[in-house]
Amino acid sequence: MRLYASSLLAFVLGGFLCASALAETSVFPGVHLHDLPNALQEAYKHERPNLGDIGRCVVSYDSNVVDEKMIFTCSIYVKMSAVAERKAMDRCEAMRTTKGIKNPCRVIHE
Repeated sequence: MRLYASSLLAFVLGGFLCASALAETSVFPGVHLHDLPNALQEAYKHERPNLGDIGRCVVSYDSNVVDEKMIFTCSIYVKMSAVAERKAMDRCEAMRTTKGIKNPCRVIHE
């Protein structure tokens, strides 16, 4: 009985450690949805149904009211959220350079 209990405990702990190691964490800077300008919040709410569990959106903005100084881009239809973040971040950085926006791109968190 004691061997069974210790084996079960080892199995449960091993599963927990594997799940923790596989959990994806963002390596990019983030911003909370409620901290965004209203126009970007509305864009995210409109796009949210298409994201599923894996898709990610990235923003960058220098102004809270001038649309030309805002970037909103999302990455969907990928297999891992880390890939979605990287692709959206790469696209945002390219757009940021083109538009001359100074603030960094950040991943939106709910």
